[in-house]
Amino acid sequence: MVSLVVVAGDSPRDLLLYPTQTSSTHQDRQPFKIHKLDRGARLIADLLQVALDKEVHKVHGPASLSTTEDEQRLNSITELEISSDIGANVGPGQRFRVKHQRNIHTPPTWDPPATPPRREDRVAALVLQDADAEFPNCEDAVDLVRAVRPETLIYRMTAPLGRGKIWDAVRPSPHGFGDDRKVPVDKLIVVVSADDIRADGVELGYSMSWEKTCEDFVENLGSNGQLDTLVTCAHLIVLFGCDGAIYHRGRQMSEPMLFFDPQSEEGSFERRHGGHVPGMLEAFVARLTAELVQAPPGVVGMEDAIQHGLCAARRLVALGYRNGEVHDWAKYPVTEIMAGYGDAHHTGRRDLITMSIPAESISQGKMGQWSILKQNVGDPVLMAHHIVKEGILSAANWIPIARFGELTVVDRVEIEAYRAMFNATSTYMSSEPTSPLNFGIFGARGSGKSFAAVQVATSAAVASGRQVQHFEIYLSQASKVEDLMNALNAVRDSTLSGRFPLVYFNGFDSPLGGIPFGWLDHLLPPLLAGRFLDGGEMRHTGPAIFLLSSATASSLDDLRDESFRERSAVKVQDLISCLHGYVDVRGFDRLDEADTLYPVRRAVALRHLLERREPALQVKGKISIDESVLDGLLLMPTYRHGYRSLKAIITMSNLTGKHHFERASLPPEGQLSLHLDYSTFAQCSQYNMLSDEIWEYIAERLHEKYVAHRLSMAKTEEERLELESQTSLNAWPWLDEEFKESARAHAADIPRKLRLISCFVSKTDDHRTPVDEFRPKELELLAEREHERWNAERLQKQWRLGERNEGQRTSPFLVPWRDLEKIWQDIDRVMVNSYLHILPHGYAVYRAGKIDNGISESGPKLLTHWTM
Repeated sequence: MVSLVVVAGDSPRDLLLYPTQTSSTHQDRQPFKIHKLDRGARLIADLLQVALDKEVHKVHGPASLSTTEDEQRLNSITELEISSDIGANVGPGQRFRVKHQRNIHTPPTWDPPATPPRREDRVAALVLQDADAEFPNCEDAVDLVRAVRPETLIYRMTAPLGRGKIWDAVRPSPHGFGDDRKVPVDKLIVVVSADDIRADGVELGYSMSWEKTCEDFVENLGSNGQLDTLVTCAHLIVLFGCDGAIYHRGRQMSEPMLFFDPQSEEGSFERRHGGHVPGMLEAFVARLTAELVQAPPGVVGMEDAIQHGLCAARRLVALGYRNGEVHDWAKYPVTEIMAGYGDAHHTGRRDLITMSIPAESISQGKMGQWSILKQNVGDPVLMAHHIVKEGILSAANWIPIARFGELTVVDRVEIEAYRAMFNATSTYMSSEPTSPLNFGIFGARGSGKSFAAVQVATSAAVASGRQVQHFEIYLSQASKVEDLMNALNAVRDSTLSGRFPLVYFNGFDSPLGGIPFGWLDHLLPPLLAGRFLDGGEMRHTGPAIFLLSSATASSLDDLRDESFRERSAVKVQDLISCLHGYVDVRGFDRLDEADTLYPVRRAVALRHLLERREPALQVKGKISIDESVLDGLLLMPTYRHGYRSLKAIITMSNLTGKHHFERASLPPEGQLSLHLDYSTFAQCSQYNMLSDEIWEYIAERLHEKYVAHRLSMAKTEEERLELESQTSLNAWPWLDEEFKESARAHAADIPRKLRLISCFVSKTDDHRTPVDEFRPKELELLAEREHERWNAERLQKQWRLGERNEGQRTSPFLVPWRDLEKIWQDIDRVMVNSYLHILPHGYAVYRAGKIDNGISESGPKLLTHWTM
């Protein structure tokens, strides 16, 4: 039996003006053509027609407009231009993008399905397209809702949210759900845009970070009491453009789900593809509906349907409008929008990451500054290793990343700071400013603050279509006011020539003539009003971006604290008052004990340096580097000169023509000591991140486990007595120091081996599930690596292959893993399996993020896409 999918509601109509494919020099042709195109309910129905199997589902959508209605129904005039996106111009027809759109206020009209469903029809889904205002013929809409008994109802709601006669007709009754006119409570799905939620007064940050978006959603969704029926409905989907969505289940105890593109923020996909394309939400609703009605019986598939819906929305944005082969009309390429997802350009599900939002912990303030990196990975060092070895963009399989020109950022704090700067700069450049835009730039020496600030500002200028000219003024090295005036005149000349000046003032807080903050007397007028006095004549810089870098303060708070000790505190407050924003650059060194993400920030810089230093290190995009070298470089808390020290070490390393960065490639100790504390570096190279007391505890437990297992292997009393005579099996207090050191080395290597299977040791975390058992292939890998480590340790201490004799330092086990008998291999299996049970109270082994269930010959593979 064929089931119905019924679509009804508002169908806005756009008048499209678009250039013809032939040259406008031909006198017999118009330079522009005109075509009318429907969105809303009619577009959803058209998309569903190509997405559904007609032998299984039949779509009942609104009828076409009559000639009379066609003249009266017009919601916008949209001017199109030929798309310059080469990737979008595949297949027949010319593609277009929106150049300008002017909305026309037209009262919405309820468009019912052309063929009303009968009472005996099976309606798989009813799709309702809301309007920005209540329908004049709203009773017709309510009558349809009451007459149709759909298995699923998808309500595309617009602002004002959670109000109106149609919503009252479909939402669950406050006195129970026995009313047969209502859709089943668990089958009501509401789709809204984040902008509509904002329009109803709910504070949702825009384009900052996905963490901030989630926190705002959890903390503020219930802030408008009029949205209570919406917040408590069974299925609420909030779309953040086509870059992400939050799926909220108001009648379940389940946490909300976040779907997001880790390389985008809200609105960025549209910006990358030429701007907004009307119809994006309709594409999402159509694909969501198609996936739900075609799901196997008993399978809801909401999460999978949301992912497909986002991909369809992204395809519509990427493709834009297209001329047809039969009629030269600009229209939506509905077949391509609703097609499969294999084409990388049209985007596929592999672009998206799905994860749960720890809503309860966020709302109770238990998460501190919540980070997707910490939640999805757990161990920042593992993520840092992955970035260096696999490439920076590979991190997008796990965590959000942001790119500003040549700058790549993975730390949430930096992402939010740089995006705030980017957004402010973009807004400034899209207007017609007359005075400068001022940003304070703070950070430790060697933190890379000049590079970061310039990259962010430049990328915003490029996104705004502005041509910039860079200036860098070193006030810390200048000695005369005339030097500053000459630089400002050059800025003025740049503005007059039509370019946008991007001016980096290095050391605005430097003294002038021995006077602390002396430059501020001459900087404040240009910053406040874009004017400066030169030779008795007042000149104007015009619009410009001024980046003011501090030479003394690592943060804005440092500047405030320091300034009040000086007589120039008023000047500093005047400076702060004319800043439009500021950035505290976190840099590559550890800021404090709570800063656990510094290895990840450093990994981004290290990968970039290695790529430029020696291309031969890369094989198919992967860099080969010794684990101890990588641990040392990543885990050093601080370098003496920040980024410059890290760059110097890589430059001095013997890497020319090398395919592997081995420990011997590092500069000698004396050279390294110029840039770091060598003893700390040596300790970091061992990946020893826990306290000595903890490692001593683990080493003693390892020894106890080894002794117990070896004694259990004795088959006779004579064998047991012989074993007990071996000094290596003495109890820990009486054990020779050499064997204690061996146990300590084993303990110290546990985190490195666990990293091979994407696991890590950590303090107990209520938000993660401890590993209670290793998988068979994991256990085998760990045991083999432990035997290799033991071989290396013994050989370095001059042990030799031979009959077992502790006095002669000979052992029959100094052979490759494959040559060991199973009985001796089992010792290593037992030892590595004990890692899960010998940790001190308050510590456990966890899996980092979401990993593949199988292990390849080279270890576990990170997934490019995960489902929950």
